[in-house]
Amino acid sequence: MTLVSWVLLGMPAWSAEVETIDWPSIPEASPRLFYPGQSSHEWLRTEDHKKASNEVKAGEACLECHKGEQKSLGGILVVENRLEPDPIENKDGYKRLKVRAAHDATHLYLRFSWKSDGEGAGDQGNYMRFDGSQWDWYGNHRQHEAVIDDGQPAIYPDRLGIMMGDGQVPLYSEQGCWLTCHEAMVSMPEEADEDDVAEHPVISQLYKAFGITNRYVRKYLPGSRTEGTDWDAVKTVDELKTLRNQGRFLDLIIWDAALTNPGGFAADFNVLEMKQVDAGNSALLPNGKMLGGPEYMFDADKVGFRVLTEADLVVAGKPKHLLLGATATAISGSFEEGDILPAHIIDRGAAEGSAADVDYARGEWREGTYTLTLRRKLDTGHPQDDLIMHPGGIYTFGFSIHDDASGKRAHHVSFPVTLSIGPGNADIQAVTLQ
Repeated sequence: MTLVSWVLLGMPAWSAEVETIDWPSIPEASPRLFYPGQSSHEWLRTEDHKKASNEVKAGEACLECHKGEQKSLGGILVVENRLEPDPIENKDGYKRLKVRAAHDATHLYLRFSWKSDGEGAGDQGNYMRFDGSQWDWYGNHRQHEAVIDDGQPAIYPDRLGIMMGDGQVPLYSEQGCWLTCHEAMVSMPEEADEDDVAEHPVISQLYKAFGITNRYVRKYLPGSRTEGTDWDAVKTVDELKTLRNQGRFLDLIIWDAALTNPGGFAADFNVLEMKQVDAGNSALLPNGKMLGGPEYMFDADKVGFRVLTEADLVVAGKPKHLLLGATATAISGSFEEGDILPAHIIDRGAAEGSAADVDYARGEWREGTYTLTLRRKLDTGHPQDDLIMHPGGIYTFGFSIHDDASGKRAHHVSFPVTLSIGPGNADIQAVTLQ
């Protein structure tokens, strides 16, 4: 089964040149990813961290101590221990990600491959179910109470994250994504109170444009806080603007097998005071008011049905995503108990601005292995949101993988990896296309 077999119905060929790249001729790198448990920016700086807190505080790179230890670290952290109070049964603690890179005068092209832990493609997620009177969330990740306690199915999308920096964020080149992971985040040891988050004047506004109040602390950088790394001590608007102008944020691309792949793109985020979508409009949008009621359903004239049922969710190859212009139409008629609809829609026509920079990202799952190809302009023209890259430059990347219906912190991550645009002393070299 492929992830792109049916979703290309009615979709334009945005970038045929990506498919003509001779990928087998391009050198392959294999970053090592491992399960991090509840290790965080704060934990790295405590005596519990193998008494390495002084080295971390001094700015030493993680790989100074842990080079070649990713497999053993993942195996230790993936089972129940002081950094993993809620383990996922039989989860693998280690992965190898295969990466090939190329560039021309305007674009960076990336090709990824990795083996997934799931029995099939993790290309579903974010459903709503009608209970006869109202809509409610249906399905979630393996560690969610709705799955563990209420018997809902473990449905959560597989995805690949790419975090990028150019040296402007202190310690990112040495300590990678741990700079963005904190004790107060969702599913971490000191998870912030939902009501407190909802009342915060900055953090609560994350999903305001969609009519939703944010109740969870997401990724953020220490440099965006006034008091250590306290989640609620956010700097002023003017101070944050200065940091942006200085490039002191991280760029983050997320390819999602359920929420972006059906539209052939990847979501473009940045991380400073919080993880947020870049300015402009994303092609990924809420389906109406979500729990307040959907605005779109499946177009029966095109796909043969208007809603999904629980039984449909395990039918391979059946359309399960709402794409405007292809599989979706405006809501009409009534609903019955058990009717299911996606909580998001994909509208390529709505995409504009910085949020739409990763305009090509297509992946497929075949016999347990994902293959993903994406492109992104070297200079997006959006320096307030994106890392601006240039031929000859060397940049720091961090990779993460979620699969097998795992969510939140239950992912695999890499230590910092360098990538050069053209020849350079880097872990990954983007070959110059002629």
